[in-house]
Amino acid sequence: MAYAHVNGVDIWYDEYGEGDKYVVCASGGDFKHADFSRWPYYMADYGYHLITMTLRGHWKSTHVTEDYGKEWYNIYADDVYEAARQIIGDDRKFIYMGLSHGSGVGWHLVTRHPEAVSCFVAIVCGPHYLNGDLNEKQTSFARERTIQAADDPVLKEQIMKEWEPDWSRIPPERLEEEKAMYQQRCQDWMEMTPEEMRVRPRIAFAWIDTEEELVEKLKTVQVPMLMLAAGQDSIVNPKAMFRSAMAVPNAKTIFYQNAQHGFAMGKDALAEDAKEEILLFLKQQERLGNIR
Repeated sequence: MAYAHVNGVDIWYDEYGEGDKYVVCASGGDFKHADFSRWPYYMADYGYHLITMTLRGHWKSTHVTEDYGKEWYNIYADDVYEAARQIIGDDRKFIYMGLSHGSGVGWHLVTRHPEAVSCFVAIVCGPHYLNGDLNEKQTSFARERTIQAADDPVLKEQIMKEWEPDWSRIPPERLEEEKAMYQQRCQDWMEMTPEEMRVRPRIAFAWIDTEEELVEKLKTVQVPMLMLAAGQDSIVNPKAMFRSAMAVPNAKTIFYQNAQHGFAMGKDALAEDAKEEILLFLKQQERLGNIR
């Protein structure tokens, strides 16, 4: 647990595991509670040296009130790159893993700093579908509600209640743990500060206006990639995942037809399958000499 001072801000990070097979993950606030049976923490149990980072504007990292416009993800990626250089050294490559918002950072890492990334594991990574999935401010509808809730306590409470699972569908042996997780998520949500909630990072490659241009950008990615897609995703349109799967050269993409957006962070059979696919992909990359 420490800070990396980069680009004028402090980036909070944690380390798990040891060795020189580094895995870097970044997020806006998903890495508050380590659970080694869940993504990404289980990586430390499989011989990887995991580093989780909290992006600027969130949790223990420096909070910001400036709107960076279409540069948010470039700035995020540069922060992660510089922090990784501080933590693991200038000459070491790292595996980057991201989920949702964190995978948006990954897209910019592999296009701005490809020499630093050995491979990219991208879960529900989009980038967002440009034909109807965003509002005029280049913001997903889910993110827009979070921004609105910063100044609307009634909406903030309503969003939290919408997360409550149908407890009758949870296996009895998991019910107590799932309720504890839900309560923790609600507590974290209610403790978020207004400035955290107002962050509007827009989307990856925000300066690109059409699907055709975005496909051409994705074709330039040369870092080995594994993409995991959720067929029932209400945040990242599966059409966006299919477009990316067909655009990125030599990428491996797996679609989970009945999965939701956060499926890889769970403890069910889908999450277990995702873990196995991630570990298999990384072993394959080791055999190919891409991870040393």
